[in-house]
Amino acid sequence: MASKRAAIGFRGLALAPVTSNTLTSYVAGEGQALPYAGSMSRTVKENTTDLYYDDDLYAQVRSIAGEDVEIRMAEVSLETMASLGLGEFDEETNTLEADFAVSGREYALRCAVDTVDGLPFYFNYRVFQLTGIRFDNFATKGDSATVCEVIITGVFKRPVLPGLKPWAVMQLSEDRGNQAACTAFLTAAETKPEGGA
Repeated sequence: MASKRAAIGFRGLALAPVTSNTLTSYVAGEGQALPYAGSMSRTVKENTTDLYYDDDLYAQVRSIAGEDVEIRMAEVSLETMASLGLGEFDEETNTLEADFAVSGREYALRCAVDTVDGLPFYFNYRVFQLTGIRFDNFATKGDSATVCEVIITGVFKRPVLPGLKPWAVMQLSEDRGNQAACTAFLTAAETKPEGGA
Protein backbone atom coordinates (compact mmCIF):
# COMPACT_ATOMS: atom_id res chain seq x y z
CA MET A 1 0.00 0.00 0.00
CA ALA A 2 1.35 3.41 -0.97
CA SER A 3 2.23 5.94 1.73
CA LYS A 4 -0.41 8.57 2.40
CA ARG A 5 1.30 11.85 3.14
CA ALA A 6 -1.49 14.40 3.13
CA ALA A 7 -1.12 17.09 5.77
CA ILE A 8 -3.48 16.72 8.74
CA GLY A 9 -2.31 19.46 11.12
CA PHE A 10 0.66 21.47 12.35
CA ARG A 11 2.69 21.70 15.57
CA GLY A 12 6.10 22.78 16.80
CA LEU A 13 5.65 26.36 15.62
CA ALA A 14 8.73 28.55 16.12
CA LEU A 15 9.80 32.02 15.02
CA ALA A 16 13.48 32.92 14.51
CA PRO A 17 14.34 36.64 14.29
CA VAL A 18 15.98 37.52 10.97
CA THR A 19 18.92 39.82 11.73
CA SER A 20 20.28 40.11 8.19
CA ASN A 21 18.35 39.93 4.93
CA THR A 22 20.52 41.63 2.31
CA LEU A 23 22.03 41.01 -1.12
CA THR A 24 25.12 39.53 0.54
CA SER A 25 23.86 37.67 3.62
CA TYR A 26 20.95 36.03 5.35
CA VAL A 27 21.07 35.41 9.10
CA ALA A 28 18.26 34.03 11.27
CA GLY A 29 18.78 33.58 15.00
CA GLU A 30 17.66 30.70 17.17
CA GLY A 31 14.02 29.74 16.77
CA GLN A 32 11.73 30.62 19.67
CA ALA A 33 9.04 27.99 20.25
CA LEU A 34 5.40 29.08 20.41
CA PRO A 35 3.90 26.03 22.13
CA TYR A 36 0.34 27.34 22.49
CA ALA A 37 -0.42 27.99 18.82
CA GLY A 38 -4.00 26.95 18.15
CA SER A 39 -4.45 27.70 14.47
CA MET A 40 -2.65 29.03 11.41
CA SER A 41 -4.52 30.15 8.33
CA ARG A 42 -3.54 31.84 5.10
CA THR A 43 -5.23 33.88 2.40
CA VAL A 44 -4.44 32.01 -0.79
CA LYS A 45 -3.29 34.20 -3.69
CA GLU A 46 -4.27 31.76 -6.42
CA ASN A 47 -7.23 29.64 -7.41
CA THR A 48 -6.88 25.94 -6.66
CA THR A 49 -8.74 22.80 -7.63
CA ASP A 50 -9.08 19.75 -5.43
CA LEU A 51 -7.56 16.70 -7.07
CA TYR A 52 -8.26 13.08 -6.23
CA TYR A 53 -5.82 10.31 -7.17
CA ASP A 54 -7.71 7.01 -6.97
CA ASP A 55 -8.47 7.49 -3.27
CA ASP A 56 -4.78 7.90 -2.35
CA LEU A 57 -3.73 11.05 -0.52
CA TYR A 58 -0.66 13.05 -1.48
CA ALA A 59 1.03 15.98 0.22
CA GLN A 60 0.72 19.28 -1.61
CA VAL A 61 4.14 20.90 -1.17
CA ARG A 62 3.77 24.24 -2.92
CA SER A 63 4.95 27.84 -2.95
CA ILE A 64 3.24 30.15 -0.47
CA ALA A 65 5.22 33.34 -1.24
CA GLY A 66 3.07 36.46 -1.04
CA GLU A 67 0.31 34.82 0.99
CA ASP A 68 -1.09 36.53 4.09
CA VAL A 69 -0.93 34.42 7.24
CA GLU A 70 -2.74 34.64 10.58
CA ILE A 71 -1.48 32.71 13.63
CA ARG A 72 -3.63 32.47 16.77
CA MET A 73 -2.11 31.52 20.11
CA ALA A 74 -3.62 31.05 23.55
CA GLU A 75 -0.47 32.41 25.22
CA VAL A 76 2.91 33.95 24.47
CA SER A 77 5.13 34.34 27.54
CA LEU A 78 6.78 37.66 28.36
CA GLU A 79 10.21 36.03 27.98
CA THR A 80 9.30 34.78 24.50
CA MET A 81 8.07 38.21 23.45
CA ALA A 82 11.40 39.66 24.51
CA SER A 83 13.32 36.91 22.66
CA LEU A 84 11.36 37.80 19.53
CA GLY A 85 12.47 41.42 19.81
CA LEU A 86 9.09 42.76 20.91
CA GLY A 87 10.37 44.38 24.08
CA GLU A 88 12.86 44.15 26.95
CA PHE A 89 12.19 41.75 29.82
CA ASP A 90 13.40 42.42 33.36
CA GLU A 91 13.69 39.12 35.24
CA GLU A 92 13.98 40.81 38.64
CA THR A 93 10.66 42.64 38.33
CA ASN A 94 9.07 40.19 35.85
CA THR A 95 8.25 43.17 33.63
CA LEU A 96 8.20 43.48 29.84
CA GLU A 97 8.81 46.93 28.39
CA ALA A 98 6.97 46.12 25.18
CA ASP A 99 7.01 47.52 21.66
CA PHE A 100 4.55 45.95 19.25
CA ALA A 101 5.38 48.37 16.40
CA VAL A 102 6.18 45.48 14.09
CA SER A 103 6.18 47.15 10.68
CA GLY A 104 8.85 45.47 8.57
CA ARG A 105 10.05 43.10 11.31
CA GLU A 106 11.10 39.76 9.79
CA TYR A 107 11.30 36.20 11.14
CA ALA A 108 11.90 32.73 9.82
CA LEU A 109 8.76 30.70 10.52
CA ARG A 110 9.29 27.00 11.23
CA CYS A 111 6.73 24.29 11.94
CA ALA A 112 6.11 20.57 11.71
CA VAL A 113 3.21 19.41 9.54
CA ASP A 114 1.81 16.02 10.49
CA THR A 115 0.82 13.59 7.75
CA VAL A 116 -1.56 10.66 7.49
CA ASP A 117 1.28 8.12 7.50
CA GLY A 118 2.95 9.60 10.60
CA LEU A 119 6.05 10.93 8.81
CA PRO A 120 5.76 14.70 9.27
CA PHE A 121 7.30 17.39 7.11
CA TYR A 122 9.41 20.08 8.83
CA PHE A 123 9.18 23.49 7.15
CA ASN A 124 11.50 26.49 7.35
CA TYR A 125 9.99 29.56 5.69
CA ARG A 126 12.91 31.98 5.62
CA VAL A 127 11.13 35.36 5.56
CA PHE A 128 7.86 35.95 7.41
CA GLN A 129 7.31 39.71 7.58
CA LEU A 130 5.05 40.76 10.43
CA THR A 131 2.21 43.13 9.62
CA GLY A 132 0.59 43.26 13.04
CA ILE A 133 0.02 41.87 16.53
CA ARG A 134 -3.40 42.15 18.11
CA PHE A 135 -5.38 40.54 20.88
CA ASP A 136 -8.79 38.92 21.11
CA ASN A 137 -10.73 36.96 23.74
CA PHE A 138 -12.20 33.48 23.62
CA ALA A 139 -14.05 31.30 26.14
CA THR A 140 -12.68 27.92 27.19
CA LYS A 141 -14.70 24.79 27.81
CA GLY A 142 -15.58 23.62 31.31
CA ASP A 143 -15.71 26.63 33.57
CA SER A 144 -15.84 28.94 30.51
CA ALA A 145 -12.91 31.09 31.52
CA THR A 146 -12.19 33.96 29.17
CA VAL A 147 -8.66 33.82 27.74
CA CYS A 148 -6.71 36.54 25.94
CA GLU A 149 -5.71 35.27 22.50
CA VAL A 150 -2.58 36.61 20.77
CA ILE A 151 -2.99 37.03 17.01
CA ILE A 152 0.09 37.49 14.82
CA THR A 153 -0.36 38.44 11.16
CA GLY A 154 2.24 38.59 8.42
CA VAL A 155 3.17 37.72 4.86
CA PHE A 156 5.67 35.23 3.41
CA LYS A 157 8.38 36.79 1.21
CA ARG A 158 11.51 35.76 -0.66
CA PRO A 159 14.92 36.40 0.91
CA VAL A 160 16.91 39.22 -0.73
CA LEU A 161 20.10 37.10 -1.00
CA PRO A 162 20.34 35.91 -4.64
CA GLY A 163 20.09 32.15 -4.97
CA LEU A 164 18.69 31.55 -1.47
CA LYS A 165 15.42 29.68 -1.76
CA PRO A 166 12.42 31.13 0.13
CA TRP A 167 11.81 27.92 2.07
CA ALA A 168 13.23 24.52 2.88
CA VAL A 169 11.51 21.31 3.92
CA MET A 170 12.76 18.14 5.61
CA GLN A 171 10.84 14.92 6.17
CA LEU A 172 11.14 12.36 8.92
CA SER A 173 12.57 9.15 7.45
CA GLU A 174 10.65 5.90 7.69
CA ASP A 175 13.17 4.51 10.20
CA ARG A 176 13.01 7.83 12.12
CA GLY A 177 16.80 7.92 12.16
CA ASN A 178 16.83 11.67 11.41
CA GLN A 179 14.46 12.66 14.23
CA ALA A 180 17.10 14.73 16.05
CA ALA A 181 17.98 16.60 12.85
CA CYS A 182 14.29 17.28 12.15
CA THR A 183 13.75 18.64 15.66
CA ALA A 184 16.84 20.87 15.38
CA PHE A 185 15.56 22.12 12.01
CA LEU A 186 12.82 24.02 13.87
CA THR A 187 15.08 25.96 16.22
CA ALA A 188 18.59 26.10 14.75
CA ALA A 189 20.16 29.43 13.82
CA GLU A 190 20.87 29.77 10.10
CA THR A 191 23.50 31.75 8.23
CA LYS A 192 23.77 31.95 4.43
CA PRO A 193 26.16 31.76 2.72
CA GLU A 194 27.39 29.12 5.19
CA GLY A 195 30.39 30.31 7.14
CA GLY A 196 29.55 33.94 6.41
CA ALA A 197 27.98 36.66 8.50
